[in-house]
Amino acid sequence: MFILSTSCSKEEINNSIIEPSATLGDTYISHRFKDQLKTTQLISRLSLIFPNADSLVHPKYDITVYRIFYKTHDFQNNEITASGLVYVPEITRHHVPIVCYQHGTVFHKEEVPSIVGDLSYFAPFILASESGAIVCAADYIGLGFSDGIQHYFEPTEEANAVIDMLGSVQILLNKTYHSLTFNNEVYLTGYSQGGHATLAAQQRLETLYRYQFQIKASAPMASFFSFEKSSQLNLMKDSINSTYACTYAFLINSVQSTQNVYSSYKDIFISPYDSLTNIVFNGTYYVDYVNAVYPNYFYNTLQPSFRNDFKNNPNNIFLKAIKKYDVINDWIPKAPTHFYHSQGDEIAYYENSVIAYNTFKQKGGNVELISLGNISHLDGNIVAIKSVREWFYPNIKITPY
Repeated sequence: MFILSTSCSKEEINNSIIEPSATLGDTYISHRFKDQLKTTQLISRLSLIFPNADSLVHPKYDITVYRIFYKTHDFQNNEITASGLVYVPEITRHHVPIVCYQHGTVFHKEEVPSIVGDLSYFAPFILASESGAIVCAADYIGLGFSDGIQHYFEPTEEANAVIDMLGSVQILLNKTYHSLTFNNEVYLTGYSQGGHATLAAQQRLETLYRYQFQIKASAPMASFFSFEKSSQLNLMKDSINSTYACTYAFLINSVQSTQNVYSSYKDIFISPYDSLTNIVFNGTYYVDYVNAVYPNYFYNTLQPSFRNDFKNNPNNIFLKAIKKYDVINDWIPKAPTHFYHSQGDEIAYYENSVIAYNTFKQKGGNVELISLGNISHLDGNIVAIKSVREWFYPNIKITPY
């Protein structure tokens, strides 16, 4: 991240000493035209995904989408190029806010909004067209056209990918002759891994860039917020069935590759998983293939010594390492923050949001917890988008000049 420090006192955030007040500079590298949809075309496209889309979505503005390339930094602070999409409403001479939309878990480098046309591609269309706000959708570091590989749930990289994109938007608008001005108001939202990325970005914005950007609302949804306190990792301790056991291998691979917790994957996995795990998460394999590699009882892929120490030793070195991925410690949300989660979520357990809500509420955080009902993780995504729209839209203001 390009940082101009403006404060003389220092604090420790994410294990590095940084200035608590800074200014995000120009991160723009280049852009390409991606897509353009009029309101009627958007409804037509959405009808292929959602029956009765015309009764569910109410577009007001035509939208132009640009693929953008911008400067950011990985977890080791190496400067790299990242990619994403910027959705621009076809209006002129307005001050507008930005909605940052964070997508969910993907395995393949190309399963991101800037390349595929799934829900994560069209949800920002809806948000931009209905509200008039600009919407940014980062691919995340290691995904899309970004350098490197994805480090799943690593909060520094998630935050960098989201925030550094903000430093490229006004330049994009100027270069594409859109007479719009970003008013520095930010709305954050994301589901599944996107919920974690949302909270990681919010923490960084509120602690480091609080004088440059004003977070108007944040909606972290249905994610892993507390690896330390939730029961989310119990299937690494006991024989518990999971439909997406590969998620846990993905997580272990991320922690091991960023922190070198163990000298070898043989200290974690039995054969053949010790040799497979650092291969299948290189960004060239799709989720169905990767999920077939791991049994539903993920516990059976782990070395007995690893799982026993993880279960019984409160000072277990992997537990200490994964605590660094928690995004609810050492800060208090200042902006209105709503956790949306289904109590029937079988992938990201509802208690993640309960723990996050209680942790922040006890410290005086401006938080609410909204149940999406007793539905699945996938179904909850659709309901969550509807709920966020209902909350965001009355607050989003676009002002003519």
